[in-house]
Amino acid sequence: MPAHIPAPTQPVGRFQPPDVRRRQILDAVAALLLEDGYEALTVSKVAARAGVAKGTVYLYFDSKQELLAALQAQMWERMLEHPASLLGLPDLNWTDRLDGLVAAWVAAEQDHHELYHRLFHERGASGEEPLTAARDLLVTILAAGHEAGEFDVPDPELTADFLTHAYAGPCHHHAGTDLTPAIQALFRRVVAARTSTEHQQE
Repeated sequence: MPAHIPAPTQPVGRFQPPDVRRRQILDAVAALLLEDGYEALTVSKVAARAGVAKGTVYLYFDSKQELLAALQAQMWERMLEHPASLLGLPDLNWTDRLDGLVAAWVAAEQDHHELYHRLFHERGASGEEPLTAARDLLVTILAAGHEAGEFDVPDPELTADFLTHAYAGPCHHHAGTDLTPAIQALFRRVVAARTSTEHQQE
């Protein structure tokens, strides 16, 4: 099993809290997707891998498709939850927020690249990718940073389209290398980032 996928936790005793049981089941789904792909995934295999009865899986998820949707939702959170939370922190400048977004994206791409592919790109799998929502979040950051005078981005949407796709290449070709600082620097260069203090001094 790949190192970045936690081993399914075997139940201790007959009953487990719902959140623990749900996590067991989704960990099993992730491991099976990486090993055999979506087409080979079955609820019976998930139950066996998670160490629960097949009926227990159906207490939490109605179908194989619902299992997949729940795992996709976890991937959404990895890519979006933390960067989105940075928007509400008044002490951060827009470059800090952009850096936080890039760090989350690089982590998701490098730590979960194969799982992401299985979840969203493999034949038989379906669901809206986090990419669209991630791109919209980047547009928000770029537009606000431009308005604040920290970025020089006359067209936030076009710039976001470029950056959303550009970061994945280095992650793919340099797996195992921490590229976060380098990619953050590239993003800052593209948007001509400067702090609000530098803007005020002009």
